[in-house]
Amino acid sequence: MGDVGPLISYYWRIFSNIDIMAGQPFGFWTLMAFFTIFSGFALLFLTVLIYRADPKNTKNRFIAMMLFTESIRCLTVSIFYAYPYTLEQVQSLYFIRIIFYTTGVMLVFLYLSAPFFYIENRFSKWVVESYKYRAQIIIPIISFLIILIGSFAYGGFHEALGEVLWIYCEGAGDGVGATASGDDLTYTPYCDESLSSQYPLMWSATLIGPFATIIFFIPVIAAIITTIVITITTREVFKSGTTSQKNEIWAIRLGFIGKTVFQILSIIALVVFFSLLPIESGPELTWFNNDVYNYGDIPTWGIVIGVVIPFISGNLVLAALFEGFVFTYAVMKHEVLGIDEKLRKTFTTALFAGLGAILFLVGTELMENAAGVGWLGGVLIGIPFIVLRKPIFNMFSKISISVMPEAHTDNEEAYLEAFSIAMDDGIVTDDERKMLNIQAKTLGLNDERVNHLESYYLSKLEEE
Repeated sequence: MGDVGPLISYYWRIFSNIDIMAGQPFGFWTLMAFFTIFSGFALLFLTVLIYRADPKNTKNRFIAMMLFTESIRCLTVSIFYAYPYTLEQVQSLYFIRIIFYTTGVMLVFLYLSAPFFYIENRFSKWVVESYKYRAQIIIPIISFLIILIGSFAYGGFHEALGEVLWIYCEGAGDGVGATASGDDLTYTPYCDESLSSQYPLMWSATLIGPFATIIFFIPVIAAIITTIVITITTREVFKSGTTSQKNEIWAIRLGFIGKTVFQILSIIALVVFFSLLPIESGPELTWFNNDVYNYGDIPTWGIVIGVVIPFISGNLVLAALFEGFVFTYAVMKHEVLGIDEKLRKTFTTALFAGLGAILFLVGTELMENAAGVGWLGGVLIGIPFIVLRKPIFNMFSKISISVMPEAHTDNEEAYLEAFSIAMDDGIVTDDERKMLNIQAKTLGLNDERVNHLESYYLSKLEEE
């Protein structure tokens, strides 16, 4: 039912007409959906990396399961905004909502399990051992049963988790609308003339049900509890543990702190959003309901909804990415050559790209409202951003180093020890260089990694 024409043309229409203040955020929502999906695949890559590094290691299996769950959550959080689905496709894809909220319950069990990897007692050992085989099956089953029982207590999946609205505008005037449950909308969608540059437009939007709201809050509480418990139970490690152990605990704890901060920001945004909605809210509150939405006098909630919903999805993804980076660093810093440096470079690049995207969006939006030429704002923001890229990169590099300190594998430590012996007299002779080359080849270190290790050693000498 309905047709939007060639897909490239459709995306160009919604991307080139983003104007949140004018109630036209459709392209922005779609861009955020692409970002969440891309991030989900990035987390899948980290999952495979961790698991393949040591499949028999229980901690690797646990972290891999956690990141896999986070990746599925990222892939499903905004998928209904990524493509102009037909009504039949929306109805058949509703199970994705069930998967999304099931992963939310799974994360509660996974978060609360993390401290047991750093506690020495019989029950902790049992919990840790369960992640060799049993937990990978039991946790998804229990989580789905919780979703199933809770949803039926509220009257069904659509009532408990939230409806998915589908609206199609072929042109200005009356449109067509329905829901994933098959019910008709209580109003006839109206396609405003101001959106004509984006027609034909096919739009899907997800609502948050009462049970879904509860699930949204619970992982935050679990992350806070986990952060506190890990902090308390690992005090002894920070007093007498090795540098490696301290770095690992620091990374794990930081991952949960970051996760908590991002989720709290999402909750604050959600509370602010609900506080701005009219008393009577629900499927009727859309950009296509002419009874409550007037493009000539756009209501506050009509602007806020265009920012808050993508902000919540983006926060969820940023929290998962941050967690993924630091957990990968914690688990693999002594297993994969140069993993810490690669993660820091990726983390720095992601920060730079994220800041650039935000500034581009802000500049475009401001210039669109000021002069009606949005792309000019992007150019005015982009030029100084590119010119100042080096100091910005240096700033983000310092942040990434503080989050993921320099760490080395056993082979890298062996090379550093050999290099320190060669540097006892302050220089490396030709014979010493030959021996170091042989040592590097034996340890499996390439020239790029050797140069990095030697630069790291020399920088430490200068600091002393």
